[in-house]
Amino acid sequence: MRRDGSDVDFDAFFLHEFPRVARTVHHIVGDRARAEELTQDAFIELLRHWRTVAEYDRPDLWLRRVAIRKAQRERHRGWRRRELEVLTAPTETVDGPPTPAPEVLAAVRRLAPGQRTVVVLFYFEDRPMSEIAEILGIKESTGWSQLHTARRHLADTLEEEVSDVIR
Repeated sequence: MRRDGSDVDFDAFFLHEFPRVARTVHHIVGDRARAEELTQDAFIELLRHWRTVAEYDRPDLWLRRVAIRKAQRERHRGWRRRELEVLTAPTETVDGPPTPAPEVLAAVRRLAPGQRTVVVLFYFEDRPMSEIAEILGIKESTGWSQLHTARRHLADTLEEEVSDVIR
């Protein structure tokens, strides 16, 4: 039972959040099957802590933090070994909003893990920076700094200009 009196059902939560979290993780790791595995791992961890997390105002943020950390670790471990495979593999989509152009996804996948995660959450998921900071456990100013640096790198990679205004 949550503080607001509503009962959160794990099965319903899973059905609602799995595709969304898997899509985010997919954008970070670049591989749909691996993204689904990492998302399942995050849900297994959530199930272990369900009684506590279900009481949170936003259990979805706890889940995303766990899934994103798993994705970042995965991405960091195989960064050099898989970079060529990820960049040349055909783009797969997970059900949801339209996937950005392949050249944009390839450029995003070249970013450092922290920058890539902030870009995915800010632009692909349309999350506010305050929520991104909470999910990642960073200060908002750090998130804005990572986003600014990522935008510069993306502009260089895509050979486009970046305006100073975000969004």
